[in-house]
Amino acid sequence: MPLDPAVVGPTLLDYGARTFWALLVGALTLLVARAVRSVTMRALARHRAHGNVTVLLGNLSQLAVIIIGALAIIAIYTRDAFGWILGSFSIVGLVVGLSLQDILKNFFAGVWVLVERPFRIGDTIDVTGFQGTVEEISFRTTQLRTADGREVIVPNGTFMTSPVVNLTRFPTRRLAAWLALPEDKGALSADDVRTALAKVDGISPEPAPQVELRSIDGDGKAQYLVTFWSADSDSALARALGALRARFPQGEVHG
Repeated sequence: MPLDPAVVGPTLLDYGARTFWALLVGALTLLVARAVRSVTMRALARHRAHGNVTVLLGNLSQLAVIIIGALAIIAIYTRDAFGWILGSFSIVGLVVGLSLQDILKNFFAGVWVLVERPFRIGDTIDVTGFQGTVEEISFRTTQLRTADGREVIVPNGTFMTSPVVNLTRFPTRRLAAWLALPEDKGALSADDVRTALAKVDGISPEPAPQVELRSIDGDGKAQYLVTFWSADSDSALARALGALRARFPQGEVHG
């Protein structure tokens, strides 16, 4: 059956026009995608984001632009059927998203941790009752090493919903010791405590050590809370307890 020129001509012209616009959209998409990737990576580099995250988010931003461009090209060729195609992709995406929501939540939380850096490898943190040193930060989980040598694997989504205490964020921490003295020994002053702790290694002179009378128990002993600041918490506390015991042998000292 011979082709009707009256039908073939407009059809070829129509598809030729669509192809022209599709090629134009494709070229612009590639240019914009490359520019978006470059801008994203430079912005993350200025914020000193993790190198892997910088590359990942740069590639994801580029991919997002390419997907938008691909949808535009599909729309050029399909026209009326594009709505049905887009709806089908949306349903598939919704099903996949719901089935992988926990994995995706932890993944994007990991990206947030690596970009915002609320803690870094080597920091000691406390989260949901677990305290340890950060050994590794991946896209889905963060590995902690506890003081007794255990490994704790924390899903990164936890950091989006639970408070995190970074114990090493600042150079010094406040430590406390209890000192019980017989009431008849007289009131304990801050100068007495500062004299006792003045030569203890690791205790910061500023802020100066403080002492506070908390209570007097039934045995007539005054309970004092001694506070001081140190960058080396465990060893400094042990040395401070020893210095207080040496300075106040008649008292009871504990951490």
